[in-house]
Amino acid sequence: MYYETLNLEEQYPGLQGFGFAKAVRGKQVQQLERRIRQEGFENYSVYPAGNREFYTPIIYLEPFAGINLRAFGFDMYSDSVRQSAMRIARDTRQPAMSGKVRLVQESGQDAQAGFLIYLPIYENNAKPESIKDRQRLIKGFVYSPFRANDLMTAILGDSLTDVDVEVYDATNLNKESLLYSTDTTLYYHTRHNREYNELNTLTIGNNNWRVYITSKPGFGVSADSELPYFILIGGLIISALMFFIIWSLSNVRRSNRLKQTITDNATAALFIIDAKGYCTFMNPAAEQMTGFTFEEMQEKTLHDMVHYKHMDGSPFPAEGCPIRNALAIIEPMRAYEDVFVRKDGSFFYVSCAVQPIVESGSDSYAIIEVRDISDEKQAREAIIESEARFRTMADSAPVIIKVMDDSRNFMYVNKQWIDFTGISFEDTINLSWTEVVHPDDIKGIEAEFEKATATLSSFRAELRMRRFDGVYRSVVATNTPRFGTAGEFLGFISSVIDITEIKEAESKVKQNAELLQKLFLEVPAVVGLVRASDHKYVLANPLYRQLYGNRPLVGKTIYDAHSEEEGEGFFSRLENVFETGEAFIGNEIPTAIDKQGNGELEHGYFNLVYQPLLDAAGEVEAVLLFAVEVTELVSARKELSDTNDVLSIKNTELLRINNDLDNFVYTASHDLKSPIANMEGLVMLLHDILQGKLEPEDMQVLGMVQSAINKLKGTIADLAEITKVQKESKTTVESLSFEKKLKDVTADIAGLVQESGAIIRTDFQVKEIMYASKNLRSIIYNLVSNAIKYKSPERRPEVHISTYQEDNYVVLEVQDNGLGIKKEQQHKLFSMFKRLHTHVEGTGIGLYIVKRIIENNDGKIEVESELGKGTTFRVYFSLKPAAEQLEQV
Repeated sequence: MYYETLNLEEQYPGLQGFGFAKAVRGKQVQQLERRIRQEGFENYSVYPAGNREFYTPIIYLEPFAGINLRAFGFDMYSDSVRQSAMRIARDTRQPAMSGKVRLVQESGQDAQAGFLIYLPIYENNAKPESIKDRQRLIKGFVYSPFRANDLMTAILGDSLTDVDVEVYDATNLNKESLLYSTDTTLYYHTRHNREYNELNTLTIGNNNWRVYITSKPGFGVSADSELPYFILIGGLIISALMFFIIWSLSNVRRSNRLKQTITDNATAALFIIDAKGYCTFMNPAAEQMTGFTFEEMQEKTLHDMVHYKHMDGSPFPAEGCPIRNALAIIEPMRAYEDVFVRKDGSFFYVSCAVQPIVESGSDSYAIIEVRDISDEKQAREAIIESEARFRTMADSAPVIIKVMDDSRNFMYVNKQWIDFTGISFEDTINLSWTEVVHPDDIKGIEAEFEKATATLSSFRAELRMRRFDGVYRSVVATNTPRFGTAGEFLGFISSVIDITEIKEAESKVKQNAELLQKLFLEVPAVVGLVRASDHKYVLANPLYRQLYGNRPLVGKTIYDAHSEEEGEGFFSRLENVFETGEAFIGNEIPTAIDKQGNGELEHGYFNLVYQPLLDAAGEVEAVLLFAVEVTELVSARKELSDTNDVLSIKNTELLRINNDLDNFVYTASHDLKSPIANMEGLVMLLHDILQGKLEPEDMQVLGMVQSAINKLKGTIADLAEITKVQKESKTTVESLSFEKKLKDVTADIAGLVQESGAIIRTDFQVKEIMYASKNLRSIIYNLVSNAIKYKSPERRPEVHISTYQEDNYVVLEVQDNGLGIKKEQQHKLFSMFKRLHTHVEGTGIGLYIVKRIIENNDGKIEVESELGKGTTFRVYFSLKPAAEQLEQV
């Protein structure tokens, strides 16, 4: 077999073989499994299991025996490290080396770090130029797995007896990245006193290795050189093999055969220039890259051959060349990007690594590794340009744009997102989409995402999203799935539009439509619509139809629907509106209607509105008829007018009677004062004459007569006061102090206060009020004296008097801890001559007078009381009447 003839195990230890991994998209993996099984491999299956958009399962592998059988069917694209290398190989059309991996072949015994090299294969052996075509035409990958320790041991052999080498994957130098070490001690991670050490970076197949070399004791003590120097140079494997180019110029015993094999087969161009800049060596890749033969290249310096001008044609002096300067200052240079010139004059982009070499007793020179990165540069620039165009377009779009990965994490948002949410781009990338969506909408949107992800379809959803000010706005999001070049699902790209105003407008339109429909059907009025072109009824609400006996109206002209008697006045008014376009409004218009449809007319009165509806050209398109029957109103108004006349007569009589009663009460109270005074004088005279002559019982009777006279005097005084209150509804107001009025009142009832031991506390938040002086005194006197008189025998009386403002009132509150009043008796409290406690002297007229005074001034009085606990009176003084009265003063 071909593989056996290569004798790879002996020639290249560490190489585990070579194979082919096929590119398979989506559900094609099941078809592939069936085909391989039909070829005799009954147990073949792609692993690890799971649904993915893109697979690269191994379908060929040599040697197909032993531990290599474990890799059969393995999907290398499922591993992120392998996938990265395969992507690079596919997109650059060049071999690519993976980072450090654990090979599937490893069994656990003598386990070693590994890596793989991939070479892309395209459909029909095509050589696609664009990255897009390379991604579309990829057929699979030829690959080789390597065990790093076996490979390095075979390459280096016993030649590095005086140095220790440590090789780390990528740019990390942690222990987890170690690929190979000649010693069990890792000197990079250990403090040591070795005299010489060197750290270099090798770029091999688009992957970096870090090589750390330390000298063993006695290194450099030789007759060949006074100073130790060493360089390790990485190489590439062609046809699925890539090796290091590392050697030490101080160790001339290195194998020239190995050096020639590596350099001749390396895909990177290698140059060696002397101290003057002339090329002393170039490999075949360098000849192919530049178009010059080695002999031609020796005619001038390397700079003057391939690096002598810029892309704009201007000369590039050798003094400014970084490559020459690296040799002059003996400083290595890595990943220097510039432009070289081919033999045919064309330019191409390159990436250069320069390693100056200086040996004792000889001139210095430099090794230059050059890679043609034109395709990479073009691809990068295309990606950058495409991304810039996308960002410009996205930021200019009048909608919010967001890009999410397959786990629904944010990858990109445009300026409109930042303006709307107030969240920066950096913070958004670390944000969960649920943090800006209304909690009640999350479950539904999540279900939509799951469904769309499963079917790889677009979906549109309405939701509420939080704006920068914390307000949730209604938005509509259109979500479209994104796919990679291999057809793999990458996530969603979404456009979001704020539709709050649209939703509100739709809601208002809907509400208005519903309102109009409800208004049309349920309005307690007659509503119809007549078209201008043919004078036909278009609409008639239930009340309209009912008015005309439910006979058919819609679809008929007004002349067919109504008789001449019904149309009298109606036809002419409506025709005038059609002709002039001016609305007709009429109140209490007499109308004749055939309600029963039997020709008998009933007369009534209607308020009418004929409103023209105009089209875009301003022409009358239809007329809306709106009518409210007011027949009963007209009749009721006539009856009311008659009733008002009767009531006016009665009211005049009542005013006269009430005036007579007031005059009578006033006259009676005035005329009775003299007889009562005479009676009181006679009783007092009789008392003086009969003093000592009558028995005690007779004197008691005489005292009772005197008491009755006193009560009669009090009643007459109260009647006079009531008459005075009723007659004097408007009195002069002035600014009064609550505190001063209270002092006047407590001075008058000082004996009562002292006898009861009452405590009076005040809190006048409102100090003054505009009121009649005698009226305010009467209110405070009655409320405070009653609070003390009706004290509880079980406790010392306390009276709390306060004022405060409530709405348009000044409130006077008088609270006591006295006897209290039963709830069912409180409504009698302000009745004339009504007394709820008879053990205290009184006429029952005080609170009646207080209530009349307050109500005459547009105020009110309220009471709260609980039997056995006390009573609270609240007097509400109206501020408006007081202000009006002040203007009158």
